[in-house]
Amino acid sequence: ALALGELAANIGDAIAGRSKKDALVGFAAAHREYSTDHPGRWASLQRRAGQAAVDTDAARRIVQVTDAVLIGYDIAGPDRTHATRIIGSALSGFLNLERSGSFAHSLPPAEQSWPELIDALDFLLTHWHNRGTARQKATR
Repeated sequence: ALALGELAANIGDAIAGRSKKDALVGFAAAHREYSTDHPGRWASLQRRAGQAAVDTDAARRIVQVTDAVLIGYDIAGPDRTHATRIIGSALSGFLNLERSGSFAHSLPPAEQSWPELIDALDFLLTHWHNRGTARQKATR
């Protein structure tokens, strides 16, 4: 719950007054900074949360700040859950691989791949509502 609260506060500060890609950049940067500044607390966020943590104000705040980013992309309802999972998976995966040194063995450096990840997420979120059309074309 402590880590959730701290991360939610950092994200809130990073996305305040921003929308769409600017908010996504702030959201991602807050995650990256938190994983670097508080590695143990970051690690605690990488496992299943108990119900006591899920029921906290901190957990509700994480949902609120994540929703704030997605509202800028006009993603609502059940799609918001899917988008949240995709963003979380991409950011956590990248940050955990980076922290473990998995990117240290190849060029370009991970620092150059980070904006590529954000650009890819922005592209997905911007075109979220066109996914069905793309899937239909792929199955023809």
